[in-house]
Amino acid sequence: MSGWDHAATAERYERFCRTHARYRRANEVLVGEADLASGHSVLDFGAGTGRTASAALRRLGRRGTVVCVEPAAAMRAAGERLLRDRRVAWREALPDARDAGARFDRVLAGAVIWQLEPLDEWIARLAALLRPGGALAFNVPALYLGEPDEPGAGRDPLLLDLVARLAADAVPVGRVATAPPRAPLRRSTINEALTSAGLAFRAWEFRYRLTQTVFARWLAIPVLTDTLFAGAAPGERERRIERALGEVDQRSFKWERWRGWTAWKP
Repeated sequence: MSGWDHAATAERYERFCRTHARYRRANEVLVGEADLASGHSVLDFGAGTGRTASAALRRLGRRGTVVCVEPAAAMRAAGERLLRDRRVAWREALPDARDAGARFDRVLAGAVIWQLEPLDEWIARLAALLRPGGALAFNVPALYLGEPDEPGAGRDPLLLDLVARLAADAVPVGRVATAPPRAPLRRSTINEALTSAGLAFRAWEFRYRLTQTVFARWLAIPVLTDTLFAGAAPGERERRIERALGEVDQRSFKWERWRGWTAWKP
């Protein structure tokens, strides 16, 4: 996750979150499916700038607590500035499961699980931090699991034109990567990892109406499009994205599917 440790990435990620609802919607569904309750202790892994934690705090009451674990210093620093709440503590790394008090009612991992390798070892580490009866809840865009999104409407109902136009000036389209997993990840792989960790799980999903404009703003987050832009500075990326956005059907949208799991420790 070292690619997130840049001030420009943190700034543009937070700008995207302030302006658009994609991650807000994902976090709202995540904390709902995690069945958070007042007074719960929560570990937010891959906390970013604190957006998942913010959604969780609304359900935790005055006695609830959140430990935000974010390895990227730039993202963590932004989160510490933005999320000033006495119920929240920030850490660079996961606590040791052998330490006294290193047990949580819930472990959340919003839009991060696809970055963890090897997945089975990470799932086991997160599961070890749960109290008996606690739950691990996480989500991932289904596209990262090799599942195509559903067409929406407009002349570009799968939002393919924007990336194609950008790629024409960068790298061959066949090599374009907008934040895919480093190795193939499938639902079956996740299910097997949860079962191996001794967790009983249920899967869930939701859809988000991803517009051409929101997709373009997301592409402006530097770490997500490093391959596409081949080292271009953040400002230059944004100029190229805006130029390409003006050339495609801005009324188009697609239905982005997200997959999620809530896994309980006996």
